Amino acid sequence: MGDENSDHLALIHRRLAGEIVNNTVGIKIVGGPFNGRTKIVELSQAGLPPAGFRGRPGRAPGPWNPAAKHTYLAVRAPDTSAGWIYEYAEADTTTEG
Repeated sequence: MGDENSDHLALIHRRLAGEIVNNTVGIKIVGGPFNGRTKIVELSQAGLPPAGFRGRPGRAPGPWNPAAKHTYLAVRAPDTSAGWIYEYAEADTTTEG
């Protein structure tokens, strides 16, 4: 069981380092409430990441509105190991309902 756990952790570390493993890669997040984190995504058959994502920071510290959805867009970044970053685009503060 220890070997399985260490193999899994090694796989996660490879993805977080920007290495493409089994068509998945870790892409750094720049700006907004998720700044500095890494999102592990599955690449398309063309080798492209999802165009973007939206998320809520929950109870993260900072001047963020926890009800807002924050939008990030995939941007080419040849100086990164994955070749992409997710860059902060905007916060949607409109409420549904």
